[in-house]
Amino acid sequence: MKRIEKIFPDYFQRFKLPDGAREESIMVYRACRSGKCDKNSFLPSFEESGYVLNPMADSADPGQYSLSTFEKPTDVKRFAGVISDMKVPYQIAIGETNPRHGLVQRTKERTKKRTSHVDWWLYKDASPYEEFEMIDNFEEHLQNYIKKRDEKK
Repeated sequence: MKRIEKIFPDYFQRFKLPDGAREESIMVYRACRSGKCDKNSFLPSFEESGYVLNPMADSADPGQYSLSTFEKPTDVKRFAGVISDMKVPYQIAIGETNPRHGLVQRTKERTKKRTSHVDWWLYKDASPYEEFEMIDNFEEHLQNYIKKRDEKK
């Protein structure tokens, strides 16, 4: 396993990491645009958008520079449905936010959004995709999740 230095990309000078950003392992889902667990499916939002900020969002929002992940499969499906180039059936990966790749924060800790979204600010040479795996049948996985959740109620 290659050693990753705890150095953020140069564009991190454009914003301030939130106070709550920390090293934490959280089981999360990631919508994979390329359909695989690879670098292209694990680009932080700023890189994914060609290093351009979303004009509809707050330019000071540190979330514009993070990798978007979700704790709940229902939320990652909603997110995938909003992405115009995501193909159905959605290709979703599951894994943990390993602290060796960067810092995380649950978005609801700093915003009023009620979501399972987790911002993950990756270090320069991070390769989290190597530790994630694709879910073979996401719809089946989702139905099992919903069934278990409903049984707990």
